[in-house]
Amino acid sequence: MTGTSGAATKGLSIPATTRAVRAVLGELDWKRTKLADVGAGRGYFCALLSEELAARGFEPAAQLFPCDLLPDSFAVPGLACAPIGPGGRLPYADEAMDAVVAIEVVEHVEDQFAFLRELARVTRPGGTVVVTTPNVLSLTSRVRTLLWGFPELFDPLPWEQADVRFTTGHIHPIHPWFLAHAALRAGLVEPVLAGDRHKRSSMALGLPLALPLLLARAAHLCRLRRKAPAVLARNAALLRQLGGFGMLTARTAILCARKPAGSPPP
Repeated sequence: MTGTSGAATKGLSIPATTRAVRAVLGELDWKRTKLADVGAGRGYFCALLSEELAARGFEPAAQLFPCDLLPDSFAVPGLACAPIGPGGRLPYADEAMDAVVAIEVVEHVEDQFAFLRELARVTRPGGTVVVTTPNVLSLTSRVRTLLWGFPELFDPLPWEQADVRFTTGHIHPIHPWFLAHAALRAGLVEPVLAGDRHKRSSMALGLPLALPLLLARAAHLCRLRRKAPAVLARNAALLRQLGGFGMLTARTAILCARKPAGSPPP
């Protein structure tokens, strides 16, 4: 990437994930949209949007609001990164943002439910929340967990204080379904799960594991249908997404949810 997204912005984001999040957000009305980049890191996502906004004749600083626990790492010219407050309090007023994005952040936080509630708090009714995290549901991550006991991108950590920005700060692997559950508990609705890119290693595992996966899935769905039909019905859409090729092969899980219109103030 060129322009504002130079080398200084790289190293804390995966380009494929950044592009996938931009695609999930879809077309935004930049005449009115305010977007918060929570845990902005060095600013890869803001750099991408800054270039897009500048090309359309908009002033990025009027639409983009990055924040981070370590704001001094942010390196996108023309944008100021605000510090995240004590206890993870975001530096925005209630319902101030039309869209809120947290790319590869939720696995670093101590209280994931509180984090989703905070994202929902600063989102206006009708606004969008997008959260990404390493996909522990991918086939390679499942096999690694079986063989080693830790999913991909998660390992034993140093006991002393680690740098929260990197994998030494990965303290909370979260299954995509439980990420969607946390969003629902935060008052968001219509959770949709997607992936960023298909990993060749996971695709290679798909063929030999296809039959066991299908049989296990059928058996567990049958059990749910018999013992908890209401739970199965409520989760049917999410379970279909979890069983799809994309979620089984993606490196990163991407959750997109919406704050319902007419939501009461938090």
